[in-house]
Amino acid sequence: MKKKLMIWNTAIVALALALMLGLGIFVTRSDRYEMTEEKIREITEIYAATFDPSDIRFSEDDAIRVTVLDNAGQVLADSDAVDPAEMENHSQREEILAAFAGTPKTVTRTSETTGRKMMYYAERVEVDGISYYIRVAIPVASVSSYVVKSSVPMLFIMVVVLFLTTLCCYFFGAGILKPLDTVRRGLTGVEKGTYREIPPMTDDEEINRMLVDINAISKKLQESVTEARSEREKLDYILNHVSDGIVVTDAKLSVVVVNRCAEGIFGITGAVGKGIRALTADETFIGAMTDCAEGGRGSIFRLQLKGAWYLVTVHTTENGLVIAVLTDVTAEKNGEQMRLEFFANASHELKTPLTTIKGFNDLIAMEGGQDERTRGYAERIDREVTRMLSLIDDMLNLSRLENTTLSSSALAPVSLGEVAGEVAEDLQILAAEKKTEVRVTGDAKLLCERDHAYELIKNLTENAIRYGREGGHAYVSVETVDGAPVLTVSDDGIGIDAEHQSRIFERFYRVDKSRSRATGGTGLGLAIVKHICDLYGAEITLTSKPGVGTTVRVSFPPEEASNA
Repeated sequence: MKKKLMIWNTAIVALALALMLGLGIFVTRSDRYEMTEEKIREITEIYAATFDPSDIRFSEDDAIRVTVLDNAGQVLADSDAVDPAEMENHSQREEILAAFAGTPKTVTRTSETTGRKMMYYAERVEVDGISYYIRVAIPVASVSSYVVKSSVPMLFIMVVVLFLTTLCCYFFGAGILKPLDTVRRGLTGVEKGTYREIPPMTDDEEINRMLVDINAISKKLQESVTEARSEREKLDYILNHVSDGIVVTDAKLSVVVVNRCAEGIFGITGAVGKGIRALTADETFIGAMTDCAEGGRGSIFRLQLKGAWYLVTVHTTENGLVIAVLTDVTAEKNGEQMRLEFFANASHELKTPLTTIKGFNDLIAMEGGQDERTRGYAERIDREVTRMLSLIDDMLNLSRLENTTLSSSALAPVSLGEVAGEVAEDLQILAAEKKTEVRVTGDAKLLCERDHAYELIKNLTENAIRYGREGGHAYVSVETVDGAPVLTVSDDGIGIDAEHQSRIFERFYRVDKSRSRATGGTGLGLAIVKHICDLYGAEITLTSKPGVGTTVRVSFPPEEASNA
């Protein structure tokens, strides 16, 4: 700052002095020219007054050149020429033409005779009725020489003034900038946490008031820096001591934060400041982060890395950051797999004896004859065995769905309207028992596994029949809304109270247990529906009013639609 102030002050003073010098030279040169013009006129007038054509004489001053010409411009005599006859006619010289016209003036040009820059002046003289012209010339170099000589002292004075000015600026600037330098050192200490209040140190009230304001601002800044450092230390501690892996990127997927757990999960260090691919090459993870960064679509999925399973949650913030949280669910996954295997094996082991029981019960019923009591027992056994077999089938289906991962090779365009028609046909016996009319309208294509579409529509339609009023209707509608398939199943039955609607998709949850058993439901149908919807990223909504009916709407994402 001090150097800049000195340089600027010196430059301004030097410029001012240079302008003054130039102005002085201009004024001196102009004055000198005016003096020279007066002098050359006086000399010319003296020569004209004493001119004698019979006796032409010149002064001994070498700096002055005198030329005498006749009325035709021919040189009669010249103080610098040995033989005037050899000189050319001067009638076309500017100063001679001016004398011819009776308006003499000074003319400056380079002499063809001497080769020097000269100032010329000529006047007409009449002697005995004959006109003569006397011309006087003085070298212009004498004017320039005078100007240069007179400028030397001016230049010396200017250099002295410039030096003194620079010296004054140095000490004056040092006095002004000393408090500012102290402020600079103090502000540097803010970041280091060593800032001290700067006391007033000058007689300048403005600077002292500025120091007071700076002290107040610096104090607040010091507090903010300390608080920010403390919060950052807390955040670093939390991030590096949580059991979950945390990855934060900017909108361009450059890594901003990676905690120790995430570095251990990916087996990479030093990824901060680099692209997401410097952290991992897993396309599932990168794809989820990309979708979130570009489209703002968060996601939750399971990811296997180095033999371990993680539940990955990806979402974005308002300022464009993308955050991924990786939770180790290996133990849960292994336990879940064991439970699924146990459940599947147990279900299979249960199904086999139940099938045997049903077979023997059918034989008993056939041999029971007219024994009403025996027939009643057989029918009761048949109903319970059938319900248990349905329950086992639903449990096996649910187990398979929980352990299913969609494969693109298994997906194909499926007509939902066609599947709905097939379901209506398969449920004719149940519909006839309830005296319910099943209506199927519309169609749309969905890229899915056909079995999943069948299970989804069958469970929703079966519920609409079972819990609809006797002699009522079950409506199955398929349509395309904004390029996405939408399935709607509704009934005009008993409806569901608001308190139960949020839990209706839980497994084994029953609104009315006695009524559910009477209708033959297993309590797993809507849970299966929910799992299928989650599998395909579909949104399911339920609206119901007691005594009026229930409507279930399934909206698939547009990317699941098929144009085939």
